[in-house]
Amino acid sequence: MPFQDLLVHIDDSDVCGERIEAAIALAKRQDSGLTGVALALKSTISTYIGIDIPASLTDAQQEIVQKAAESAVAKFEDACKKAGIKYNSKIDACSATKAPSRLAFHARHADMSFLGQPNPDDPGASFQESLLEGVLFASGRPIYIVPYVGRPHMKIRKAVIAWDGGKKAVRAVNDAIPLLKGRSDAIVLVINPESRTGAHGDVPGQDIAEHLERHGIKAVVDRLHMPDAAPDTLVLNYLADSGADLLIMGAFGHSRLREKAFGGVTNTILHQMTTPVLMSE
Repeated sequence: MPFQDLLVHIDDSDVCGERIEAAIALAKRQDSGLTGVALALKSTISTYIGIDIPASLTDAQQEIVQKAAESAVAKFEDACKKAGIKYNSKIDACSATKAPSRLAFHARHADMSFLGQPNPDDPGASFQESLLEGVLFASGRPIYIVPYVGRPHMKIRKAVIAWDGGKKAVRAVNDAIPLLKGRSDAIVLVINPESRTGAHGDVPGQDIAEHLERHGIKAVVDRLHMPDAAPDTLVLNYLADSGADLLIMGAFGHSRLREKAFGGVTNTILHQMTTPVLMSE
């Protein structure tokens, strides 16, 4: 069954256009509805420094962020109209601290959400990462992360599934079935299966490949036996060598009490990806 209801986070950044383009492309292929959500961030600086800031300055700041959100919505709606898809748009006024939970709320009511990869050279990178964390770990829905360098545009659309036999990978694969049905190739990549013998059957990766084939998805299994190499490096190199345009994987996170929420492999993929990634938690 195709996706019926997609969501994309929109803002006034230079890279937002790629995110919107990716979301529209999928909405058009699957005849889905697409909702664009912009966040108009309220200033809370006076609360932190304990000084009353004149209302005129607060109002002026809020007017700036509101206009930026309205501009992002206008660009989104114009792109949707040109593409001829069903669309809706929302502006959510909230503080920066509440933004991740607010975006997660909206994502909870969509089949999948499109978000952007944080650009480490962007002053807002930590905020973008907090949005990813909030939606991924609090929405209960998959997210499609678009690289800040843009997406590869290929005639042959190939997906790689990072498969370890665990429940997070299972969730990601089944969340991705509507996407996989539209692709010519799906590769089940199993790295060092001997280290997780209890998670695999007699032939590692074969069971999930057969499950996908019952959904009409052509899947092949590739196993790498390189115990001395880091799994995240192997995945990134495999994506580049195979010419894939999508990675599907489960997301692992640390305790919220830690400074960084994302686990090792997840964190590396998020920061070094040059290919779109569908993640589920």
